Amino acid sequence: MSTLYVISPPLEIFEGLKPEVRQRIVPLPDFLRYPSGRFKGITRSLLAGRIPLPKRILYYWFPKKYFDRIIHAEAGDAILIYEACNVRVLRAIRPYLPEGVPCYIYYCNPVGTTFRRPAEELQAIRALGYRLTSFDPCEAERYGMACTGQYFRYPEHQPDNIDSDCFFCGLPKDRAGTLQRLRTRLEAEGLTCDFVIPRTPAEKLTYPQYLDRLARTRCVIDISQKGQTGLTRRPLEALFYGKKLLTDNPEIARYDFYRPQNVFILGKDPEEQLRAFIESPLAEVPETVRAAYDVNEWIRHYLP
Repeated sequence: MSTLYVISPPLEIFEGLKPEVRQRIVPLPDFLRYPSGRFKGITRSLLAGRIPLPKRILYYWFPKKYFDRIIHAEAGDAILIYEACNVRVLRAIRPYLPEGVPCYIYYCNPVGTTFRRPAEELQAIRALGYRLTSFDPCEAERYGMACTGQYFRYPEHQPDNIDSDCFFCGLPKDRAGTLQRLRTRLEAEGLTCDFVIPRTPAEKLTYPQYLDRLARTRCVIDISQKGQTGLTRRPLEALFYGKKLLTDNPEIARYDFYRPQNVFILGKDPEEQLRAFIESPLAEVPETVRAAYDVNEWIRHYLP
């Protein structure tokens, strides 16, 4: 049976994989990330990807027990790496990846936030033989990647009580002013807001904590990063949890799950109707539409 090795997957979402799919997947930690320890970091920066290196050197930066899993993949297997962006690291490990085993990279964030020179660096990675994929259809077309879209999983359970009308959780990035203005407007409408904008590691929520807060709200807020057109995971969290969605991404109207009763587009829909929108019932979305965004369908893009 063929195997898909996945480096740094979102484990909480991969728990939604069906048993017959999960048995074909080997999740691995992000062992390609920048190593802990100053000497390891300096030596990797100076040497990795600049000159050919034997495995015994690479093992110093990339733990053997994980690196061996991918370099010993067999014909018919495949490899999937999340968010790989260090060209020299990818160059260093490439000679050891087995021929005939496709190695995909999935970018689930805008590449402008991942790379300093997206076009140049993505082309360098592609030239090494990696297959590039993206969540964002516009970026996929612009940079010559395959678009595999965004995905989520079915909730295990839903709480009965609702604690807030609107929920947002995320780093401020370039959105702090927008978020503050939006919160002021929502509270002026008499709506209760649960905004989590962590500025220190201690303030961050774990993903299970985040989902618990999301499950206890009426409406999920989705504010995109500058230049982003692809779906964040927030619209699909709202879809699978049966929540309203408040977003500033007008591209969402192109998706088959879009219903104006369920999705309020900032800058397009009249803001004086915000309260009525949140308090109105949800429109039905066919299960066949929702199922298309399930992780079990998404992973088929990569399963050998």
